[in-house]
Amino acid sequence: MASKIVVIGDVNGRISELFTKLSTLHAKQSFAFAIIAGNLFSPAASTSEAEHTEISTLLNGAIDVPLPTYFALGTNSLPTAVLDKLQSSDGELCANLSLLGRRVSIKTSNGFRIISLGGSHVEGSDSSMSEYDATYSDADATALVRELPDTDILVTSDWPAGIRDGSKASYTSEAPGGIRSVSDLCTALKPRYHFSTSAAFYEREPFFHPGPRPQSITRFISLAPFGNAEKQKWIYAFSLEPSAAAPPTIPQGCTASPLTSAKKRKLEPQQTAYNSFRYSNGDTNAQWEPDRNRRKRQKHQPPPTPDQCFFCLSNANCETHMIGSIGEDCYVTIAKGPLTTRSTFPDLGFTGHVLLIPLHHSATLSSIPDQDARQSTVKEMQRYRTAMHDMIATRSKGDDGTAKLGAVTWEISRGGGVHVHWQFLPVSVDLIQKGLVEAAFDVEAENLSYPKFAKKSADVAAAEEGDYFKVMIWSEAIRKEMVLLLDREFRFDLQFGRKVMAKLLGLESRTDWRACAQDKTEEEADVAVFKEAFKQFDFSLEE
Repeated sequence: MASKIVVIGDVNGRISELFTKLSTLHAKQSFAFAIIAGNLFSPAASTSEAEHTEISTLLNGAIDVPLPTYFALGTNSLPTAVLDKLQSSDGELCANLSLLGRRVSIKTSNGFRIISLGGSHVEGSDSSMSEYDATYSDADATALVRELPDTDILVTSDWPAGIRDGSKASYTSEAPGGIRSVSDLCTALKPRYHFSTSAAFYEREPFFHPGPRPQSITRFISLAPFGNAEKQKWIYAFSLEPSAAAPPTIPQGCTASPLTSAKKRKLEPQQTAYNSFRYSNGDTNAQWEPDRNRRKRQKHQPPPTPDQCFFCLSNANCETHMIGSIGEDCYVTIAKGPLTTRSTFPDLGFTGHVLLIPLHHSATLSSIPDQDARQSTVKEMQRYRTAMHDMIATRSKGDDGTAKLGAVTWEISRGGGVHVHWQFLPVSVDLIQKGLVEAAFDVEAENLSYPKFAKKSADVAAAEEGDYFKVMIWSEAIRKEMVLLLDREFRFDLQFGRKVMAKLLGLESRTDWRACAQDKTEEEADVAVFKEAFKQFDFSLEE
């Protein structure tokens, strides 16, 4: 049976005011319980005499708490009087008001499982930390990972790293820095709701976790402070049935999970063999053959191995001078025979056409055999893409502070391919805002009698379960994804993405990458400018 639950953001010492408001709401809605997801009390240094008096009134039971309420540890240290009371009463502050400590897993009388990770994140692990210290470590998160993955509600002080990846939901303040171990915790527990707090309200699109169907769905919601002046949403009420099964189909509007494993690995065979790199713009030389010729070739010879693949760092016949950055799971290069030229985007100083390539030799991202490797590869490619978004936006800022450039990224994912990768190309923000990028792909697909692009989140997710061509469109204000399902009913042009962008940018004469070749000196100059421009955004340089 479903129950009504209410969750509240930071209270910051406005205790009587909150519970008066909650009493009124509870009389109308009859909530099963309430959760205060952030700080119930103000920081100790700013606690006024009036607040001290109110705390004493609360501890003496003179403030009515109208329903069972759990409050998170939050990031503010608890007042001394509160600590004393908690330690003497096993976590209950007064009637109906109990603490969710630094690292807690509970099951309510209604049958709901709540897991909470409270406090500010600190590096390392200190065994002397008490359950009431307003700090937590990665070890605390790891300990909670061992809980059964049937969590109804997860409450964390920090946002999970990467939570905004792939989201179109806006956030009106400076987004909190995410914590990787919180991402891993959410991925392991697969909670139905994940709550946090922040300066402004943020509700991400629901996302589904990888795995066999039915796939677990998580809704991430970060609440603004109670009574904030901007009137941002500080309260969230919903109905939930404890331990209900995941939906049989992915609801419309869901995205794939933006959270991945934090485990990092060095791919020693490729790293140690790395001495050069060569690639053609968009695929290996073989993949640029007409589709019918490639099919004939595939019948008579096996696909290239890593030491034969021009995208693999273990190939000894590579050129080193075009690599711009190399991470743990993927790397970035400038494109050989780039579509755009240095004069196309003069603010950048280089051609702007870039490739993101996994270190793993795999035809598709989903076919990388190790799950941890697959998740961390996707995550790092997304991270590089975001960093390049930041770079081109920063370098193209106008006098009004608005970026003049956005970007288009496209991917061909086919089981019969050789080495999957993303192509990244800056584009004028005007073309994105006017919908011309999206329209260009739609029109070219129609001209070639291809199927229509999937654009709704659920349709995109379904299309990505097979072979597909994907377009990711980004600007500071707009984020769109569109996916073309590839099947054997039509012959897909491997240069489709480049042809569309060439027409859109008026660069039809540069459609064929081989006709746009630069000499080595030009390539070295381009990659030098790219490295300098990207340096402040390149996380691979962090120690």
